[in-house]
Amino acid sequence: MTYTKKIAFILCRYPLGISSMIVNSIRMFAEKGVSVDVYISKRSLDECPITFADPHTHIIVFDDTDFSIFLRGYRFIMKKASNLLYPLVKRASIRTGLMVTYPEVYRFSKWLESITNFDCYDYVCPVDFYSLISLHDMLHKHKLVYYNMELLDWNPVNPVFGNKLILKSLEYHLTSSLKFAVLPSPARAEFFCQINNFPLGKTKILPVASMGNPILKKGRYFRDKFSIPDDHVVLIYSGNFISWFQCLEIIDAMRSCRCGCTLVMHTWSQSSLETEYFKNMVRKAQGLPVFFSTEYISPDSLTEALSSADIGLAFYESMDENCTEILFSSNKIGEYLKAGLAVITSDFSSLSDFVHSHRIGLAVPLSRLSTAVEEISRQLDQYRANALECYNAYYRFELHFENFYRSLYPRLSDEQPDAQ
Repeated sequence: MTYTKKIAFILCRYPLGISSMIVNSIRMFAEKGVSVDVYISKRSLDECPITFADPHTHIIVFDDTDFSIFLRGYRFIMKKASNLLYPLVKRASIRTGLMVTYPEVYRFSKWLESITNFDCYDYVCPVDFYSLISLHDMLHKHKLVYYNMELLDWNPVNPVFGNKLILKSLEYHLTSSLKFAVLPSPARAEFFCQINNFPLGKTKILPVASMGNPILKKGRYFRDKFSIPDDHVVLIYSGNFISWFQCLEIIDAMRSCRCGCTLVMHTWSQSSLETEYFKNMVRKAQGLPVFFSTEYISPDSLTEALSSADIGLAFYESMDENCTEILFSSNKIGEYLKAGLAVITSDFSSLSDFVHSHRIGLAVPLSRLSTAVEEISRQLDQYRANALECYNAYYRFELHFENFYRSLYPRLSDEQPDAQ
């Protein structure tokens, strides 16, 4: 009987459509004849809709929309009470801790348990820590391949996660059951191992990178959408509208940029448009050459839309290694390079070294944005050529996937998964 390779991806609270690393992994596995089942919550799928044409890929959806009203109130309470609850949750079982602190993850976990038997899969791939902890009752040693998307450490102070210590405790308990942890760069893999006392030999590197041929001809999407003159240099920010991506600071920096320069702020996240932070962005942009693009653009169409700009922006607040060690962990940068854009980024060491050595842009403090724009604008054609060359050499996902695939399905025994 012919052996059929089969893999499951688990996405509890992670929006699938924004992550090139995950989308491209699914597509590449399917392209190699692996049957891929994607288990995802409806709210996560609806936030960034995506479809897969390959018949080897199947999406199985958990409808969690009936829980959203309760969840908003519960998250607010938990954010305020998490520090008090942490000592109690730390001593409780994983199941109890999950029920108390993340009821939506617990419900997703019970749904998974009720509809599938993971014994039929070669590997089960939880994406992000919420998905990992949703598998607390279904741990299969030598099957869990954890796509780590955020580096959680033990520092209790972090504006992203109000109940960070509880979340970190739950994640840490489950790392001992991993076959592999997948991280986007060697540096992030080393940090992950230090934080979690995890063996470096059980990590695999798979960069957050785009896939397919770059865009060689510049598009018109944003210029036509906002009637931007052809002689204007178009800056683009593409991502979530949140404080640690320094969106307000980017807009404020436009005050010192010369005439003939336009900024487009594009987001995939409809929920971010309801926040006070976004309202502050709109107020800050009044009177400036700044446009907001808030219509969802599918992953397959995004690169062409981005190609209508000239320079891509990627700035990060220096909170921890999760933000500062961002090389090969940024969806933005891979998409910008595929679109042939020069980049202006934060001046973190590894990012700065890469950007400057490959002459794809400049890594500077945000206070120097206007100077960086002027310098790049004088050599746009050369920076565009460098960006496309860099994409083909370093940021094409296909170049990196083969080694990862062979670690799961070794060349000499292609019909059976790795048994180590």
